[in-house]
Amino acid sequence: MQQNQTEPDLDLDGSTGVLLAPVAGPETRRDLGPEYFQKRPAVFLAKFLVALVIIAAGWVWVALRTDVVSVVVTIITTGAMYAHLVELQHECLHEHAFRSRTLNRLFGFAAGVPMFSSYSHYKYDHLRHHAFLGTPQNREFFNYQFHNLDTPLGFVLGAYNLGRYSNLVRDLRRSLLGRTNPNVTKTVAARRIRTEYQAFLVIFAVVLAASIAMHSLFFVWVWLLPSVLVAEPVHFLIELPEHYGLNTQTDPNVLTNTRTVRASRFGHWFTNGNDLHTAHHFHQGVPMVNVPKLHEVIKHRVNTVDPSFVSFYSGVVKGRIRFQGDDKTCMTR
Repeated sequence: MQQNQTEPDLDLDGSTGVLLAPVAGPETRRDLGPEYFQKRPAVFLAKFLVALVIIAAGWVWVALRTDVVSVVVTIITTGAMYAHLVELQHECLHEHAFRSRTLNRLFGFAAGVPMFSSYSHYKYDHLRHHAFLGTPQNREFFNYQFHNLDTPLGFVLGAYNLGRYSNLVRDLRRSLLGRTNPNVTKTVAARRIRTEYQAFLVIFAVVLAASIAMHSLFFVWVWLLPSVLVAEPVHFLIELPEHYGLNTQTDPNVLTNTRTVRASRFGHWFTNGNDLHTAHHFHQGVPMVNVPKLHEVIKHRVNTVDPSFVSFYSGVVKGRIRFQGDDKTCMTR
């Protein structure tokens, strides 16, 4: 196990021997037994299939019924599941889902298609977020802007993350031209990222051509509108509690710069364990399926715990929980 250090030439992309963000107090992470690191692919496949079944049911419903109620229910349901898929993508990018790196990338890429979330790009940025959390080098993949969330209107505007689309357009354009991202210093990662954005363009072109040929708005109802209107803000709601209102740039302690939420079983499933985010950052090498077990070990040391997601969001809108830092913080790139 390695401790936090500076880049440029570190290998931050593996699933073993990972760099761990700093933690205050006794260093007990070396004492975790092998049972904490066991992967359970069958559990991941079950979660993935549940998401696909719900999405497929929505698609079939709209194909059979085009009344307003059916379309609206499908947009809400499938949009929520597209956001859920990104949380499953997160599990894959840590290589928690499968023992095979190829399978993790295959399923991780598929999970990111509805929101055009590149598996390799997300992985590259996110693993650096884990390694450098609590330092000025800390960044994240999803570039949420955290200002002015202390009013209902400001919160809604923050949830609809238009900045991500400008980054996405740049990434797609760069990849279409055959270029790699200059901010990605690892050659293999840069090429994989380019390939995935090129694949997104091909998928979108095929879907667009099919829609025009069939004179149908089907994919607008089941893909574009759910992704833009629902998945984007829902994913914001999933990610926001992780570190908002905490010092992620100069507090080198995951027990104080990361939040845990006491979620319901539904909330734990839907966020794919993101409610126990402190435990996840305590040791990113522990598969998500084992994070609840790790949480039980460290819960007496966790500093920031909210009683529910609703309580947290209420605290943000009312200004009780406020953003710390400037524009170049945890979730900006």
